[in-house]
Amino acid sequence: MKILFLHQNFPAQFNHVAKRLAQNPANQVLAIRQYPAIDFEGVGVIAYQLTRGSSPGIDPLMQNYEAKILRAEAVAKTAYLLKDKGFLPDVIVAHPGWGEALLLKDIWPDAKYLGYFEYFYAASGQDFDFDPEFSQCDAESLAKLRLKNIVNLQALNDMDAGISPTRWQRDTYPEWARSKIDVLHEGIDMDYFSPEAGRSISIPEKGLTLTCDDEIITYAARYLEPVRGFHKFMRALPALLTRRPNAHVIIMGSNEGGYGLPAQGYASYEAMMLDELHALLDPQRVHILGRLPKDIYRNVLTLSKVHVYLTYPFLLSWSMLEVMATGTIVVASDTAPVREIIKDGKNGLLFDFFDADAMVDRIDEALTLSNRKANALRKAARKTIEDKYNFEQCLQTLITKIETLAKH
Repeated sequence: MKILFLHQNFPAQFNHVAKRLAQNPANQVLAIRQYPAIDFEGVGVIAYQLTRGSSPGIDPLMQNYEAKILRAEAVAKTAYLLKDKGFLPDVIVAHPGWGEALLLKDIWPDAKYLGYFEYFYAASGQDFDFDPEFSQCDAESLAKLRLKNIVNLQALNDMDAGISPTRWQRDTYPEWARSKIDVLHEGIDMDYFSPEAGRSISIPEKGLTLTCDDEIITYAARYLEPVRGFHKFMRALPALLTRRPNAHVIIMGSNEGGYGLPAQGYASYEAMMLDELHALLDPQRVHILGRLPKDIYRNVLTLSKVHVYLTYPFLLSWSMLEVMATGTIVVASDTAPVREIIKDGKNGLLFDFFDADAMVDRIDEALTLSNRKANALRKAARKTIEDKYNFEQCLQTLITKIETLAKH
């Protein structure tokens, strides 16, 4: 079987499936990604390069789409080179979000296309109009949002099948398209993200070493930004630190990039929140550690007594599922993507995204549960991941889907 993966930042979501397929000597696995190329065991990775950026003076409504056309053009040139060398894929697995797959259907018309359908944009009921503090519902923003779905719609036409990591994300797509998309998460490695006590983390610049004997509350996001409720969490900290005088708060995440708008007037949302709250936060108890290496991040999760997760109605973070796999109690915002996974009082605790007092109350509740109740929550959280998001189970289901497509 010949398989081609397409993602600007390969391996990204295709890491495990590409690696597993490449281990089979009967398969030939290639990948196309944006420059630079990378070494990836068993997979031939070819990089495309953009020859220019968006046109100066182009209509603002065209900027986003032109960028995707430029990617599509660069990928098409790379695809023609592969075709000229005799590579004819049986299956192409692509994330269509950046426009890279727009022109491939005519290059390899006999290939089967599997799309990773992550998100379909909407003006209401999702992230766009959720938080009044950072709302941009003017005519131009609405128009740009609608035009973001051009490549989504083209992909729905071109792809033979699709996958989406959660039911809520699948259901952001039009009803007529959902039957084409299977709900299939990439899965969580439960051997790696497992409950382990006795670890510690050092914060040398503060002369601190924290262990599982300390009351540690954690927060993690790929980017520290409003989409992940960073501003809400930070504003809850003064009351939380007062309520829990022995608690330490560890915050993990990057200030570079983000899903939403950049901070206005500040280098980052961290800078914005610290400017607003610095006098109310004890630096010996609030530790913003940035984006950590994976092993240290996992270590912190296993030390945590309570992990706080917030999100707009948007893509669900892997981090919430990873935390649940470690058996740490999750206190999370009562938003639609979260409710798909967490049932309040069963495998975690929920609070209103906009209610800081409720957040503090639920964190305090989690920290004062009886051992019996706390252990029940932890076990139920891990069982949820084992039953529905187990890495091996999800991976094998995806491989079977790719093999089935190749046979038809």
